[in-house]
Amino acid sequence: MTDLSRARTRARERARTVGVVAEAADEQATLAAISRALDVPAYYAADLDALAACLRDLSWLPVGPVELIWVDGPLRDADPRTHQRIASTLDGACRPDGERPFRVTRV
Repeated sequence: MTDLSRARTRARERARTVGVVAEAADEQATLAAISRALDVPAYYAADLDALAACLRDLSWLPVGPVELIWVDGPLRDADPRTHQRIASTLDGACRPDGERPFRVTRV
């Protein structure tokens, strides 16, 4: 079983909504993959400010824990600065409580 498979299995045990971002090696591809993984609304603009706003809201998702699994190696290797900016945005959106607790797991 791969690390990603294990992460998916664990996430499905603890979260109602699970999204996976893999193989994205630049900013736009990563933001688009996050958008798809969490089925963000059409008004989402593909930039970090919009991502942060969407992740603070999450009201379009069913009530319950939300987990994003991010295979971050491709972006980290290709563009460490952008990786850090996106990682900071995702980390800043994490919260352990509320109607839709949000967690990011990096693989």
